[in-house]
Amino acid sequence: MVKCCSAIGCASRCLPNSKLKGLTFHVFPTDENVKRKWVLAMKRLDVNAAGIWEPKKGDVLCSRHFKKTDFDRSAPNIKLKPGVIPSIFDSPSHLQEKREKLHCRKNFTLKTLPVTDHNHQLVGASSCTEEFQSQFIFEHSYSVMDSPKKLKHKLDHVISELEDTKKSLRNVLDREKRFQKSLRKTIRELKDECLISQETANRLEAFCWECCQ
Repeated sequence: MVKCCSAIGCASRCLPNSKLKGLTFHVFPTDENVKRKWVLAMKRLDVNAAGIWEPKKGDVLCSRHFKKTDFDRSAPNIKLKPGVIPSIFDSPSHLQEKREKLHCRKNFTLKTLPVTDHNHQLVGASSCTEEFQSQFIFEHSYSVMDSPKKLKHKLDHVISELEDTKKSLRNVLDREKRFQKSLRKTIRELKDECLISQETANRLEAFCWECCQ
């Protein structure tokens, strides 16, 4: 499975030729404190969980989000220096607009998720969340749902268009059947009047059949 960068708006994918292009991918630190700093630096929230986005096993960040000085290039395999924090993130314009709208809502509140220290003990996350709340970008914020009324209106519109399309299709099929029937009647009349031969009549019948399929 191809790994993708976890940063919002980044389309980097870990492909066989990525290293040739100078692009490397790095898993999140195992140290809980450093990992939390990575997550906060990303400014990414999960609207489904109503809190800070949490990386899963195998999630990665690409080298585009780190400074050149963050890398240890002394070995053949490029590595990050211990304790470095990603600092280069560009917010897509459509997400920036959503963020501004959410920030302007008077009653908008952010629920916090529990945060653990290096001993996996629960600690308060309110201070960290308040510090970065105005800068966070929601994961999938572009997919925030419309109100039920708007969704119902959209659904009714789609159903109406579907019914119109079905009606148009039935009309086309009916016209095709009438055309086929009229064409065959004309062929029989020409044959009865001896204006065409039986062979010609058979060819026209075959042609009529092929055209109406």
